[in-house]
Amino acid sequence: MKKTLTIIALAAMMTACGSGSTKEQGTTQVATPEAVVTSTTEASAPSEDALGMGTIRTIGKVVAERFADLSFETALPIEKVLVKNGQRVRRGQVLAQLDVFKLRNAVEQQQKTIDQVQLQIEQARLQMQDVIISQGYDPDKESQVPANVMHNADVKSGYALAKSQLATAQTQLAAAEHELRSGVLTAPFDGIIANLSVQAHQLAQAGQIVCRVIDNESMSVEFRVMESDLGRYKLGTAVTVVPVADQSKSYAATISEINPIVDEQGAITLRAHLANAANLFDGMNVEVGVRD
Repeated sequence: MKKTLTIIALAAMMTACGSGSTKEQGTTQVATPEAVVTSTTEASAPSEDALGMGTIRTIGKVVAERFADLSFETALPIEKVLVKNGQRVRRGQVLAQLDVFKLRNAVEQQQKTIDQVQLQIEQARLQMQDVIISQGYDPDKESQVPANVMHNADVKSGYALAKSQLATAQTQLAAAEHELRSGVLTAPFDGIIANLSVQAHQLAQAGQIVCRVIDNESMSVEFRVMESDLGRYKLGTAVTVVPVADQSKSYAATISEINPIVDEQGAITLRAHLANAANLFDGMNVEVGVRD
C-alpha cells in the first residue's frame, strides 16, 4: 500500500513540473526580441505610397529659413505679454511690453535738458555778438570777422560750450527714445510664436530671449548624403519629404543649397526648400526620398 502511494505521488509531481515548463515557454514566445524589433520597424517605416518603390531615402530635419529671437534691452518689470506659443502674428504686432514709466520719464527729462540748453545757446549767442561788436566788427557779417576774433567771442560768451552741451543732450535723448521703443517688442515679420519664456510682472533681464518668431511659410529640410550619392542630388532636384510623426502625409521640396564641404564621415549637407510647410515644425524629423 505504501509503495502504491509513493508511485502516485511521484507521478503527480512529474505532471506538475511538466505543466509549469510549458507555461514558461509560452510566455517567452510572446515577448521575443524579434517580435519587438519587427513591430518597431513597421511603425517607423514610411508607407510605400508616401515615398514609393525605388526611392533612395535619408533622414533629415525641418529648419526655418527665417526666424528672429527677440529680447528686451533693459532690465525692468514686464507689464504685459500679449501672445502665446503657437500663435500666429503679423508684422508690427505688439508681443510684450515693459513697464515703461521710467523709460518715458527719461525721455521727458532729456527733452527738458535740450530746451534748457537751447536757451543757454541763445543767451550765449547774444553775448558773442557783444564781444564781436566790442572788437569793431559787424556780427551780422561773420564772413568778415577774423577767425581769431570769432574764436575768442565763442569762448568768452560760452557759445561754443553751449553748442557742445546741446549735441550731448541730443545724443542722450536719442538713446532714451531708443530704450523706450525697445521696451515694446513687436513682430519683425509675419510668423508664429515659439519658445515664449516670460510672463507678465516678471523682471526682464537685458538680453534674455523673450520669444522666437518663426516664418513658418518659409521652411526647408536639412539632410546629409554620402559623397558617393551626391550625383543624385543637384540644385533643383525634386525630393519627397515624409514626417516621422505622420507618415500618411508627404510634402514636395526642391534642393536649394549644397554645402560644398565633405565632413569627417564623408557626408555632405543639403537643404531642400519646401513648397508648402503646413503643419510642419522647426526641428521636426522627416524622411527625405529621391527617385533612383
